[in-house]
Amino acid sequence: MNSSKTTARLAGLLWILVGVTTGISLGYVRSTLIVFADATTTAANIMASEFLFRAGIVSSILTQIFLLFLGLTLFRLFRRTHKTSATIILTSTSVAAAIGVVNSLNNIGAVTVLTNPDYRKAFQPEQINALAMIFLRLNNFGIGLLEVFTAMFLFCLGLIVVRSEALPRVLGYLLIIGACAFPINTFTKILMPQFHPALITQLTMLLNAFGPLATMLWLLIKGVDEQQLIGEG
Repeated sequence: MNSSKTTARLAGLLWILVGVTTGISLGYVRSTLIVFADATTTAANIMASEFLFRAGIVSSILTQIFLLFLGLTLFRLFRRTHKTSATIILTSTSVAAAIGVVNSLNNIGAVTVLTNPDYRKAFQPEQINALAMIFLRLNNFGIGLLEVFTAMFLFCLGLIVVRSEALPRVLGYLLIIGACAFPINTFTKILMPQFHPALITQLTMLLNAFGPLATMLWLLIKGVDEQQLIGEG
C-alpha cells in the first residue's frame, strides 16, 4: 500500500510541475509577449523582453520532461489495473512530450530571427517581423497537435478512474469531458482557421480547469485506494 501511495503522490507532484511550467510558458510568457494580430508589436515585445521569452522556451522544455516522467509514473501505478489504458497513457504522453520539444524549435526560430543582427541587415524590419510571426503561428499549431495526445492521456486516465474507483469516479468523468474538448479545439482550428472563435479555446480551457487540477491534488494528498488496483488486463 505504501508503495502505491508513494507512486501516486509522485505522479501528483510531477503533474503539478507540468502545470506550473505550462503556466509560465503559455499562461504568462506567451500571453504577455505575443499578439498574433500584430507582428510588429509582438516583435517589439520579444526584443524588449528577450530573456523572458527564452525563459518561456526553457519552461516549455521542462514541461515535456515532467510530462514524460508523469506518463511513466502513471503507467507504473495503473498497469495492474488496466494494462491497455495504462500503455496508451505512457505512449500518448511520450508522443506529446516529443511534439512539445520539437515545437520549441519554432519559438527558438522566432527569437533567433528577431535578435540576430545578420538577419536584420539582410531583410527589412517588416519581413523579419512577418517571418518571426510564421514561426510563432507554427508553434501555436504545434500546441494544438500536442493537445490531441494530451486528450488521449486524459481520456484513458479517466476511464481507469471510473472503472477501478481507485480515485473518486467524479474525477474520471471530469477528465473524460475535458479530454473530449481538446480535439474539437485543435481540429476546428486546423479545418476552419478563419471561423475558429476564441470562445472554443476558452471553453476548452474551462472544461479542463477542474478535472486535471482536482486529480493531481488528490493523487498528491490522498494517493489511491490500493484495494481498487485490481488487474483487469
